[in-house]
Amino acid sequence: MKITRLVLLLVAFATGAAAQQDPAKLALAREVIAAMHADRMFDAMASQMKQMYARMVPVSPTTTPEQQQKAEELQAKIMDVTMTAAKGLIAKMDQVYAEVYSEAELNAMKAFFSSPEGQSMLAKQPQIMARVMPMAQEMQRDIGPKVQKLIDDSRAAK
Repeated sequence: MKITRLVLLLVAFATGAAAQQDPAKLALAREVIAAMHADRMFDAMASQMKQMYARMVPVSPTTTPEQQQKAEELQAKIMDVTMTAAKGLIAKMDQVYAEVYSEAELNAMKAFFSSPEGQSMLAKQPQIMARVMPMAQEMQRDIGPKVQKLIDDSRAAK
């Protein structure tokens, strides 16, 4: 019985120790995330999400100005909730980076993202996404019928 308690105590201690990060490594992870301008990425996403939400709530010819205003207010509330959650996610990323990446990897990432080349890469990401997203949407349109056929064939075989 004493051995079981001792083993459980050691497991609990080891788990707790693993969950705590070295403060210096955590600070380094924060520096990497700051160098990556993660907050700016979410702000850019917000702009794209606003456009997406606007398309999701089409305006019909019978929509009154009051209904339109209510729809816009709803969109604004949805954006607020989404962006608050996204900012909270950024605040937790440092812990994940510190757990996943080694100190050497974090130092290399910090050096790269702080360099002119790294900053250029980050600045060009919206251009990359603007070009890739239509390709991804086209791919989804192309494979949609194929996936549906596989599902239908599977159901028919049962």
